[in-house]
Amino acid sequence: MKGKRFISKLMFGGVILAAIVLATFGFLTFKNNLDAMKRASQENITWSATQLERELTRFLDVLGASRAGASNSTVDINQRFDVLWSRVAVFQRGKVGERLRVYDTANVVKRLFDELQQQEVAVVSVKSFDFTTMANISTAFRPFAERLHELSRRVTFGEEGKAAGIRAQMRKSANYAQYAGIITVLMVLGALIFFVYEGQQFKKLADNNEALAQKFKAASEVKSRFLTMMSHELRTPMNGVLGLLAVARASEQDPEQKELLGQVDRSANRMLGMLTDILDFAALEDAALHIDEKAFFSHELLLALPELLGPVAAQARASLSVVPVGTLPMMMCGDATRLRRSYALIVTYFLETAGAREICVKLCHKDGILRTEILVDYVGTGWTPDLIFGDRVENKEQFGAGALGPSVARALVAKMNGTMELAAPEGRSIEVVIEVPVKALEPKSLNILLDLGSGSMEIISKSAVAGLPVKFICGDTSESVGAIWLEAGKESEKVRVAKHRALYPKAKIFGIGRSSNHAIFDFVVDLPVESEALKGRIMEMLQ
Repeated sequence: MKGKRFISKLMFGGVILAAIVLATFGFLTFKNNLDAMKRASQENITWSATQLERELTRFLDVLGASRAGASNSTVDINQRFDVLWSRVAVFQRGKVGERLRVYDTANVVKRLFDELQQQEVAVVSVKSFDFTTMANISTAFRPFAERLHELSRRVTFGEEGKAAGIRAQMRKSANYAQYAGIITVLMVLGALIFFVYEGQQFKKLADNNEALAQKFKAASEVKSRFLTMMSHELRTPMNGVLGLLAVARASEQDPEQKELLGQVDRSANRMLGMLTDILDFAALEDAALHIDEKAFFSHELLLALPELLGPVAAQARASLSVVPVGTLPMMMCGDATRLRRSYALIVTYFLETAGAREICVKLCHKDGILRTEILVDYVGTGWTPDLIFGDRVENKEQFGAGALGPSVARALVAKMNGTMELAAPEGRSIEVVIEVPVKALEPKSLNILLDLGSGSMEIISKSAVAGLPVKFICGDTSESVGAIWLEAGKESEKVRVAKHRALYPKAKIFGIGRSSNHAIFDFVVDLPVESEALKGRIMEMLQ
């Protein structure tokens, strides 16, 4: 497709270039011939040669009239002599003289000029009725009349031949220019017809591509809907299997049977995880997965990974540690859920596939990048680190189910504009480095005024947001208050809410407990205290 378009552009450029060359060459040829004709008209030696012959004739006629007694004055003789002298002198100089010498092979003009110089004294000093001197002068110049007439005839015929040649060349040039113009027009028309045809072909190709794209999109949507439906349909019975397995394990006393039930439980959990991976993979392929940029606390990420992956590591009899490198920012902005998911997929893959004995997850933050190093010491046989990235695939159309988790992890990291690389393995130790842009947020503190009825309620509420940068205040205060926790469900709650609204108009009032009037509160946390919901609201206020 690209090669065809390049050839079309090359052809169009060639046609335009050829048309320009033809038109330019025709124009220059015609212009040169026109200039030659113009020069010939400006340097017309035929007229000059005729005038020279005529002036000599006039001079001889004046001499003849004086000898016959028709004129008693020598003024006319001297005037005609001067005119003849000037004509001969001009004829010997410049381009006229240069062109004349081509025809004057006998040097008639030069000999005439020499004779003028010799007769100058005699002509200037001639007297009236000095018939002898006049006869001598006439005798000296009369032979040149025939010679000049012959020269005029040669010049006339020669110049007419040159003019005829120039005219013929101009006709040829005009014809050439006409033919060049016709050829140029035909070439341009041919090129236009060709490109119109090519345009129609490209339009048909574009329409076909659009139709194929629509079919592909429809097929992709059908596939995604099928995967989503089947994943959901399979998760329901799988959760039932897991529930029954948990009941069976709790009631089973035989250690051997209990171990077998544990293996079945692990396999079922792994299948449930694969179903979740399929859902994520389908969402990533359809670009339906959106990254949420929200504030989160770094210690939550450090605590969530062992909590999430600890049971899997315990089942695989491997040690798992998650440690910070340097000082992590207290608060960061990113998609903490996707980060945890990416780390969990990679670590789970190592535990279940590579036979990992020890896994250490290190997190550090520098220059707006959250760098995670997953160090793995493994003993798996028949497994190589390149399988994480799907590099060792015999058939490109195949998809290894064992690499589904890392594939989803790579796609999630790429979705967050991050990178995942495999460091050079040393022996049976490898390192996976994941770098994701995550902004560090300035730590903020939130003052919370407590108006709870009992000490136990205070302890429960405080423990629900443990680790968050909050400061608890009891009793009225002049400090800035961001939130007020008030025990709900009492008869005086409406009055107490109104009092706090008057004292702290900018503060959010949280109702802790079962309130009969939710509308007077900004947020209500029912009992038992929902820690995640309460933390989420505090996080929103800290942002």
